Amino acid sequence: MAIEERVLCVKRDLFEKLGVFQGLSLEVEKYLPVVTAAANIQYLNRSEAEQDRRYKQLIPYALIICGDKILRYRRGKGGQETRLHGLYSVGVGGHISEEDSGLFSTGIGYHDAMRRELMEEVAIDVSKEMAVAVINDDSTDVGFVHLGIVHIVYAADEAVANRRDGIVGAEFVPLSDAMKNPEAYESWSRFCMENLSALIAKAAAIAPERAVA
Repeated sequence: MAIEERVLCVKRDLFEKLGVFQGLSLEVEKYLPVVTAAANIQYLNRSEAEQDRRYKQLIPYALIICGDKILRYRRGKGGQETRLHGLYSVGVGGHISEEDSGLFSTGIGYHDAMRRELMEEVAIDVSKEMAVAVINDDSTDVGFVHLGIVHIVYAADEAVANRRDGIVGAEFVPLSDAMKNPEAYESWSRFCMENLSALIAKAAAIAPERAVA
């Protein structure tokens, strides 16, 4: 029998103590250190975590920007989250598995696992990504049990490697064109595109030398 994937979670009541919001919050400094602290995280069987509303699964959600373009792709049938199939996304990332612990360091870490997820899906340097926001969408069943951490990564060129079936038709599209059909995007991507100028400005403030691809 295959061993079930165990994913990184935090208790929802911890998130509630920090302050529940709907949509996107730029106060990542308020949330990220707490929800990724070793004392506050735990791994649960994914099938249980998807149904247990007492927990939030932490999801890195990276926006890949190259010049004046952003990476966009369509959710494919290879992804486990069937509720997102067929929708456009501008976020690269996914659940953090227990097997990720110690992959890049000896610690039990969100950050190292996040880099692994990006290396697996997109062929770019992710050593200096910037965490810029947090996403929460309690309006849907899938959103209620997930918490997104938005990262911005600048790509030097448009060479993208599609390394698994969950990403289909990845391409860089002009920022001005990215939201011409907003209903075709998953909710997290809509939140990001609606706040993209603020997200990019925050990334530039964190690491000015990375603001130019």
